[in-house]
Amino acid sequence: MTDLRRIQATFVAAEPAEQGDVTGVVLEFEPLRVRLDVETIRDFAELGPALTIPAVAGLGKVLRILRAARIAAPRDPLALVGRDAEIVALLERARGIRLRLSLKRRARLSFVAWTERGVETVPDVVDVLENDEHYVVLRSGSRAPVRFARAAVSRRQTQHERWYEVVGIERP
Repeated sequence: MTDLRRIQATFVAAEPAEQGDVTGVVLEFEPLRVRLDVETIRDFAELGPALTIPAVAGLGKVLRILRAARIAAPRDPLALVGRDAEIVALLERARGIRLRLSLKRRARLSFVAWTERGVETVPDVVDVLENDEHYVVLRSGSRAPVRFARAAVSRRQTQHERWYEVVGIERP
């Protein structure tokens, strides 16, 4: 069974953004007549600075929006990689276009512990086990667990982040 959800939405905004050393565009969509737990769907389309697989995937999202809005893309679309301002200018012309989005629900769990050394955050948590002496934080993938001595932790909390990832964009 797939957790893919298809909805109708309106493209409302694009703004340049950076995530670490990666640049791109945050795309915003408003769902039409669909019950979601969010009013606005925000998705990051990576666009460089280098020509990588995620940058080509992000460029594909941008080109599908432009195609649905019937806006001509440059002759060499790969030349847009790393040029966020030019992409945002093109996407501004596509504001208000209705699209069919394919969405996947994503989630991320992290563990935060307040210790004598400060606040420590462990991202991508699968489970937190407790015994009399330690908190054992199991992480996703094959990464080693992280141990915190219970006596050293003054406060702890798990944080859960949920969002929708846009995996497909089509004309309705």
